[in-house]
Amino acid sequence: REMFYHAFDGYMAHAFPRDELRPLSCGGEDSLGGYALTLIDSLDTLALLGDKERFAFSIGWIGKNLRFDINKTVSVFETTIRVLGGLLSAHLIASDYNTGMRIPSYNDELLHLAEDLANRMLPAFDTPTGIPFGSVNLLHGVDENESKARTQITSTAGGGTLTLEFGVLSRLTNNPGY
Repeated sequence: REMFYHAFDGYMAHAFPRDELRPLSCGGEDSLGGYALTLIDSLDTLALLGDKERFAFSIGWIGKNLRFDINKTVSVFETTIRVLGGLLSAHLIASDYNTGMRIPSYNDELLHLAEDLANRMLPAFDTPTGIPFGSVNLLHGVDENESKARTQITSTAGGGTLTLEFGVLSRLTNNPGY
């Protein structure tokens, strides 16, 4: 608990809303997409620790400030497991009375953001094999050079572990397209 709050408080004081804290310079860095990645990564831990105040603040900030209509090329794998997964798990926690962490003012903002993000990543799956390209631009889709390459750049994990997040999104939105 102490270690988490040491890291989280350091991030909030010195790097928020950037993606990550640079520990030596105590500055922020946008390492993945420039969307407060550490805050999203921390949502489930805040909920597990029962920190409803910070959980609610974080969800409120994300719902009001986070947008994915940005000209940024991101890793499909990292964005799926960290951002899409983080948004979906926090949505499930914030909207369920049984968790004890339900946020009364929450109105599915994280689910809508997750759906928008997934739609922006779908072009990466338009491949002959269905195994996604390694990266996608959130505004323009797959880079022309990557889509014309003879071999796809991806990893085993990047090609095979995304079904959990996209499957949960399909279930929550009743959209089998994910």
